[in-house]
Amino acid sequence: MNVHAEEVTFRSEGVDCAGTLYAPADATGPLPGLVMGNGFANVRQMYLPTYATAFAAAGIAVLTIDYRYLGESGGQPRQQVLPEAQCDDLRNALTWLSERSEVDAGRIGLWGTSFGGGHALRIAALDRRVAAVVAQVPGVGLWRYLRRDEPAVRERFLASALADRLAYARTGEPRPLAITAEEGTESILGPDGLDWHRHNEQEHDTFHNWITAHSLDRIAPYDPGAFTEDISPTPLLMIFTDTDTTAPPEVARQIYDRLREPKQLLELSAGHYDVYDVPSVREACINATTKFLVKHLSATN
Repeated sequence: MNVHAEEVTFRSEGVDCAGTLYAPADATGPLPGLVMGNGFANVRQMYLPTYATAFAAAGIAVLTIDYRYLGESGGQPRQQVLPEAQCDDLRNALTWLSERSEVDAGRIGLWGTSFGGGHALRIAALDRRVAAVVAQVPGVGLWRYLRRDEPAVRERFLASALADRLAYARTGEPRPLAITAEEGTESILGPDGLDWHRHNEQEHDTFHNWITAHSLDRIAPYDPGAFTEDISPTPLLMIFTDTDTTAPPEVARQIYDRLREPKQLLELSAGHYDVYDVPSVREACINATTKFLVKHLSATN
């Protein structure tokens, strides 16, 4: 099926957000819909087109977005990663898509990957407009990961995050902080994923391998995993990779095991970034997700 892509804009809390709408070129509506939420500070051109095109070819109208402060969306200062704002952007994207004449507002799903996977879990628990939800290599809460470290590590993190929050409040000047960097250089994730971030920074002008440091004070208490037991009866697909060191699967599995039916789990032998760049892993994710979405967003479901 041929797929048509259209650049669009929608409003989110008074700010213009950029999006791309993928839809079957010759399909007659009303179509099921899907909003796709990106990871952390990523932009919609990075890897989402491959996923979105495949889902649209299966007969779904798919909206990918740039969160506020990132990519081609508005908002100042740039490169803020504010989880509550990103959740609002996704919910406002749901609203925009539901109002399209070619979309069936009762059959809209939500897909999120990495940091956006946590958003998808949280929103699905709180917003019953979501008819099906997919969380791919989901980040289920930074504090859940920090609990695995020594108390001194957590205290240093909190002190640094608070210092950046206070400095920003005092000066209004955000401090840039690398997402990934070489060992010994200050960053959020260290060298894990550095090559991937560098490659995407070279390939995509709107992506930058840094965020505002004061964002961490907002990220630390954000706990999307706290809401997941209330996702049911919305159908859920969760995807793990077994060597993921960015969003450790054992933490997400604790969340998954507490979830009520209907739920489905896909476990792959891969790393976090392989779901984007390794063709066999990416195709496994796309195939499983397409089947799940077609099943649960069908008109007869």
